[in-house]
Amino acid sequence: MMQQFVDREYEIKALRRAFESERAELIVVYGRRRVGKTALILKSVEGFRHLYFLADERSEGENLAEFRKKVAELLGDDVIARSDLDWVELFRLLGERGKGVVVIDELPYLVEGNPAFPSLLQKAWDLHLQNSRVKLVLVGSSIGIMERLLGHKSPLYGRRTMQLDVKPLRYWHVGEFLQGYSPEDWLRVYGVTDGIPAYLRQFDERLSFWENVERLFLQKESPLYTEAEFLLRQEFREPARYFSILKAIAFGKTSFGEIVNFTGFDRGTVSRYLDNLARIRAITKVHPAFEPEKRRNARYEFADNYFRFWFRFVYPNRERIERELYGEVIEDVKVNFDHYMGRVFETAAADFLWRKFAFERGGRWWSRGEEIDFVGLKKGKAYFFEVKWSKLTYHGAREVLRSLERKARYVRTGTKEMLFGLIARGVEGRKKLEERGFLVFELDDLFAL
Repeated sequence: MMQQFVDREYEIKALRRAFESERAELIVVYGRRRVGKTALILKSVEGFRHLYFLADERSEGENLAEFRKKVAELLGDDVIARSDLDWVELFRLLGERGKGVVVIDELPYLVEGNPAFPSLLQKAWDLHLQNSRVKLVLVGSSIGIMERLLGHKSPLYGRRTMQLDVKPLRYWHVGEFLQGYSPEDWLRVYGVTDGIPAYLRQFDERLSFWENVERLFLQKESPLYTEAEFLLRQEFREPARYFSILKAIAFGKTSFGEIVNFTGFDRGTVSRYLDNLARIRAITKVHPAFEPEKRRNARYEFADNYFRFWFRFVYPNRERIERELYGEVIEDVKVNFDHYMGRVFETAAADFLWRKFAFERGGRWWSRGEEIDFVGLKKGKAYFFEVKWSKLTYHGAREVLRSLERKARYVRTGTKEMLFGLIARGVEGRKKLEERGFLVFELDDLFAL
């Protein structure tokens, strides 16, 4: 049966500790849309006296009227709902008469409707809340706006008592949503949804992986067909150039120069847009492990598998999808999907290795035309791994490991002891390889840890 709430134990404990404190709390919770912030907050406030207010795109006056009703309900005073009290006056009443949790969800709507709203919150906190026992929780999906609220130029700077950056679930949680699927399909699902709970809940395990992909992504009425465009338009007023840059990355143009050449934009524009995309967690800038961080060595990669999949397979096929050529589109996706999954498997394998070995340093390495999928350092030992989204024969595995041993000579880890390993969907002769001193893991191991 599908789990309705997965993981988040650390975040729930942290929030509940804050709610139980004897002082006022100003808590900022943010993260991308659909990541489960609201579910996390509603789970955390269970058993506490609380007010939950969800801001929306209505006018500031309409949002304020709704907030008055919520305050009236919390304080048991119907007169407040019929009053014309402003934001600061309502917070004054909460500070004087309230004891509990006050949640303002989707705060960015209020900020967009009134850019002075952070200053109003500052005034309310300084005058009426900071010496109370009210726990004020500010929640938002616009990462740009929420991080500006935390910045040194914000009126709220230095006042927060806690912040939570809610991240997507990790690959190993997919099985809790789709218990009837195999580990191979769990990773495929992770490759198209990332760890976004709202997307995972839309998968129907009575259907095959491919039936779900076509139903959810590749039809005009599919719920995730236009989602990426919606998310980017929420962050950027003119997303067209961002689309071009993300398409470039999706098709393997990951260096700064390659992106400039692919898009035809000037270098200053590309640099600025890449910074903006990194800020909202759509992409990440990666440098090779154990190498000096130079711009020419950097790569720009997707930080979110949903965006990775959408820009690789949905965005280039929009015209065919609009013409309802669904069969042709799904067949093209199937042909190229294993190649696409290679990078997804590498990121999952890196997570697995960090958990298993708790390295001191680590990451992907590349230099002088050579590349190693993962290099980790721990207690004076260097660990080298290749990751293959394929099932290898014994001889195929030996060839991969021989190549790895050769490339490892170029990596400057500063250690003399080296161990070599392989992670693949399956490895024939695994035991024999392990007897020869190699570290060998298969797909099932990633979910068994």
